[in-house]
Amino acid sequence: MKKVQNIVLFLSVLLFIGLAYISWFNVYQTDDYFWSYITRKAGLLQSFVNTYTTWGGRYFGYSLNMFNPVFYDSNNILPKIYPVFLILSFIGVSAFNFNEYFNYSIKESLKKGFLLFFFYTILLVSLPEHYYWVTGSNIYFVPVILSGILLYFFKKYEDTKRKIWFYLSALLIIMLMGSNEILALILEGLLLVGYYQKRDRENLFLMLLGTVFLLVCFFAPGNFNRMGEVESGMVKWLKRIALFGADTAYVGVKVIAVLPLFIKVFEKEFKKITVHVTFKKAVLFWLVSLIPLLFTSYILTSVARQFESIIFYFLLTFSLLLYFKFEKIKKFWWVSLLIVFLPELKIFPEKYSYFNIDFNGGNIMMELLATDLNEYEREMDERINVIRNSSQDSVVVDKIKEVPRVLYMDEMASVKQQENYINDQLQKYFNKKYIRTKE
Repeated sequence: MKKVQNIVLFLSVLLFIGLAYISWFNVYQTDDYFWSYITRKAGLLQSFVNTYTTWGGRYFGYSLNMFNPVFYDSNNILPKIYPVFLILSFIGVSAFNFNEYFNYSIKESLKKGFLLFFFYTILLVSLPEHYYWVTGSNIYFVPVILSGILLYFFKKYEDTKRKIWFYLSALLIIMLMGSNEILALILEGLLLVGYYQKRDRENLFLMLLGTVFLLVCFFAPGNFNRMGEVESGMVKWLKRIALFGADTAYVGVKVIAVLPLFIKVFEKEFKKITVHVTFKKAVLFWLVSLIPLLFTSYILTSVARQFESIIFYFLLTFSLLLYFKFEKIKKFWWVSLLIVFLPELKIFPEKYSYFNIDFNGGNIMMELLATDLNEYEREMDERINVIRNSSQDSVVVDKIKEVPRVLYMDEMASVKQQENYINDQLQKYFNKKYIRTKE
């Protein structure tokens, strides 16, 4: 086990160094400008009201994005340091939990934090949107870190019974329910399971609190405003069933591929957990992962960046089930290790390419070896300077030629295309009537 852990730890450190280096060339993108624009135009309070009533119910995630400092950050400092800060936060929060739950030393806890970071990263559906897009990381990565803090608070309250930890837990539940819908559903499921297992006033209060703010998030007027027209009747339900099967298969295949390595690396922890948790309880916790999969299929959503939380939670819970019943699967850890180095398996046509399995390693390697990151940053900075310094209401800029694989980049429409959301965001932010790229 030590040998395998050391191999993965070495890969984790290399992965962190590579991601930190890539981060140095990161720039603001798309919605970063949008949030800065609406906040400057309407103010924080009115921006919150407008967003909740016309866009969506992520009252915490969207509010966090309203503090996007692109207007004041002319040197693009935040996009370069924020991903590294969040990754370190994930590792640090994980280390605190390993220290608290397993009584490890700080050194051992940090080691485990790095190991968990490795698995989290290779399972990401969209690494660029999750780590490097400031707006996206606030919606999808920050809540995962906050969930780790909530787990830590739960343990502190269980051990000390000091009310401060209970109140902090309640506050974090409110924040997380307004972060993103998928994580909110997972948290709601866990609160329900927690109350089912221990029916006391504290768990009842937390469950009811979570339910109230889950409804606040889901029943936001903005959520209904954004719902488009879809098929009705049997066709719609057939699509939902098909999507549930396809989404579940994607999550299952991606997780099962790395399970032997994950169980081998954390077998010591699994052994300790199985002393305190029965197989029946483990099944209940795993079933929670099906709730967001049912939800996404109901609203006809296929695999996308919102599946990150589902996949990570599915890994944590399903691996425990396998450890109970099929511990020997850890012997195939070397197969998992080989799989994570495979390039993207492009087996689906372009229309369904989001179902292709990718463990991110190949893209990170190609980014470091093949992409001229300095040239990409120069092109993006030059584009923004041209738009900012132009005295004309209409601006046409060059297309970005050096397109990265890992850094988040979405191109605007050209002069011969219909305006897309990126053109609209930049036009509003820079107060222009027309911004396009050359053909």
